[in-house]
Amino acid sequence: MIPALATLVVAEPGAGEPLPDPALRDRAVRIQERALGTPLPGWLTDQNASIEAWSRGLGHLEPGAPSWVRLPTPDAPSTGPGGRERTLTILASRALGEAQLRELFAQAAGRPEVRVVFRGVAPGESLGDFIRQIHGLLRQAREDLGRKVVPRVEIDPRPFQTPLVELAPTLIVTDGAGKELARVSGISRPDWLLEQVGQGRRGDLGVRGPTVAVSEPDLIAELQRRLAAIDWSARREAALARYWERAELAELPAAERPRERRLERTVVVEADVTLPDGTVAIRAGERVDPLAILPFRQRLFIFDATDPRQVAEVARRGAASRAEGRLPLYLATRLDRAAGWGGYRDVQTVLQDSLYLLTPDVQRRFRIERVPAVVESRDGSLVVSEWVPEG
Repeated sequence: MIPALATLVVAEPGAGEPLPDPALRDRAVRIQERALGTPLPGWLTDQNASIEAWSRGLGHLEPGAPSWVRLPTPDAPSTGPGGRERTLTILASRALGEAQLRELFAQAAGRPEVRVVFRGVAPGESLGDFIRQIHGLLRQAREDLGRKVVPRVEIDPRPFQTPLVELAPTLIVTDGAGKELARVSGISRPDWLLEQVGQGRRGDLGVRGPTVAVSEPDLIAELQRRLAAIDWSARREAALARYWERAELAELPAAERPRERRLERTVVVEADVTLPDGTVAIRAGERVDPLAILPFRQRLFIFDATDPRQVAEVARRGAASRAEGRLPLYLATRLDRAAGWGGYRDVQTVLQDSLYLLTPDVQRRFRIERVPAVVESRDGSLVVSEWVPEG
């Protein structure tokens, strides 16, 4: 098969085989329509979905997120006093203000055992906007320190959930197995809590300084709220309606006289083509005719679908082609944009077959200049024929 038609043809029958049913080529259209109506993944719609599933999904939403912003992942272990692995999590909120956030970042900078965690983003705020704001604060904190180190910054609602944390800053120390050892609110210095744990103190050590209410909602709950507010049916209908407004159509002039051109498709091989066992199948410098390797058993009908004469004549010629055992493929250069999908389906009804748009690649490959035209294989060559529609 000629590569330019790879996206247009679902199945190419071999020599002597019966032509496929037109429904085979309709698969691509049905797949696209199903994609528009496919239900959302469970990790976004299921209220009881696991955090792990949610984090995998969210990871695909921000592929370009800076490396210093990590989405929910298992706690990275670090070695604390006595050789035990411990992690200190600082639960933060932008309600603390820029000055205190920069101080928190400075406390955590360069320490892999310390992470700064936010519960989510503000209502209506995008993840990208959140990242940009935090990035600016991190840059300022790094300038304050005078060295190129940054803290671990994460968006992870889990540490805020059990038990519910509504105050920031809150510091939590966990052991290597993720079990909580101690927590405290109102203190920004990780070392203070680590010292208390080192002295054997455990549990909730209370509020020991000024705090603020966490302003960001739970990110999972916020995503679910936003998704629940979307009218997906309306979105789908709007997307379908906009398609014909944006579709690129290769508008070509009508043929004024019959004309026939033969296309030279022979290529010269620039380097040896070898098989997996090392056998040279085609040597450099040889001329290869693709039609000799894979026969072109189709007929491409290119026409202006806004011209009733062309539509009727192409439909007649296409039916005759199918009866001869040559698969017709219909490519439109123009469609009535105002008629939208209704007009598109009307043309398909006349053709009694699928209709596609002529792509720039196919137009260039077969040098389509005027319509209506037909491309077919004849006597070992590709032939482009133009004719003047009757009527």
